[in-house]
Amino acid sequence: AHRRRPRCADRADSVRRLLPQALVVAFLAGGTAAFVAEDKAVRLDVDGRTRTLHTFADDVTGLLAEEGVRIGPHDAVTPAPGTGLGHGDRVEVRHARPLVLTLDGRRTRVWTTADTVEGALRQLGVRAEGAYLSTSRSRRIGREGLTLDVRTERSVTVMADGRARTIRTNAATVREAVAQAGIGLRGQDTTSVAPDSFPRDGQTVTVLRITDGQEVRDEPIPFRELRVEDRTLPRGTEVVERPGRPGVRRVTYALRTVNGVRQKPRRLRDEVVREPRPQQVRVGTAPA
Repeated sequence: AHRRRPRCADRADSVRRLLPQALVVAFLAGGTAAFVAEDKAVRLDVDGRTRTLHTFADDVTGLLAEEGVRIGPHDAVTPAPGTGLGHGDRVEVRHARPLVLTLDGRRTRVWTTADTVEGALRQLGVRAEGAYLSTSRSRRIGREGLTLDVRTERSVTVMADGRARTIRTNAATVREAVAQAGIGLRGQDTTSVAPDSFPRDGQTVTVLRITDGQEVRDEPIPFRELRVEDRTLPRGTEVVERPGRPGVRRVTYALRTVNGVRQKPRRLRDEVVREPRPQQVRVGTAPA
């Protein structure tokens, strides 16, 4: 007679058949979960251009390498390279631009991550209110950089004709500042500092009113004495045989008056108008 197999044995066989399949499914499911866990959505902003990326990079350095973003020593990266990345993070890169900056007459080369002149001045701490700029504040700064001349507003006091005038100016030269103070320079007039020098904040400049002239003077040239021994004259006797005559030298002097005060004359040239004539003297040598 045919013997019927117990139900418990059938169940055991079914479990043995399903177990390998279940393990495979579990393995695949776990791998997919791990794959999804490694994939992160991050936002990358490079110089104002933002993209949303999916990346397997562990940190900022890896992300930038994946995207081919090169970083120089003056560039700014937030968060810093090497910082770990998580889903939803934002990475910001600002490339530095070279700026040849002449600030109040002093020329330097600096770096800025700002992309406009106004932003660069703010970043560098330059007081731009009332300043002269060689280009507009809104001008964009490319990666190649920019040359910029900035003259900040300064306080300068000009002393002239017995009065003091204090002005606010962004002038490039002392001469320009004096003109802005409403003071004219005439003829040989000048200033206590070089007119073409840069006016500094708090500086006092004195205007020198100068009057130049010349003066010609005739000055005597002393004559020499020629002494000749004479045996016909007693010893101790002297006779002027021909009197001497002084010569004349004509000298031209430069005269200068500064703010009404006459300066020491300066010798310009001279010429001999008349040569001096020696005086001839006979000196007695005969015994008394």
